[in-house]
Amino acid sequence: MGKVHTKYKTIVEMLGLKQLDVYRVREGSRDVDIVRLYDPATRKIIVINLGSVRESISLEDYLAKVLEASSKHGVRISDKKLQTVRESIAKKS
Repeated sequence: MGKVHTKYKTIVEMLGLKQLDVYRVREGSRDVDIVRLYDPATRKIIVINLGSVRESISLEDYLAKVLEASSKHGVRISDKKLQTVRESIAKKS
């Protein structure tokens, strides 16, 4: 796993989720990544279509997509974990 991909996985783990896998598929004329996450607390699988490849998405945008998908699947992320992730992203920027 490359260093770039580790950043995205770290965000997921800091939120208390587990990254199951990432699929790169072709939609029309472009490649997109599909990320599958697991929430151990609710035992739910979260599927996120990023709309592009991870490398082209900023960490902030990736976090927003994860939070949006989590909310749609009924998975709540604690404010404390979210704040920690946002501070970590700010340090990396």
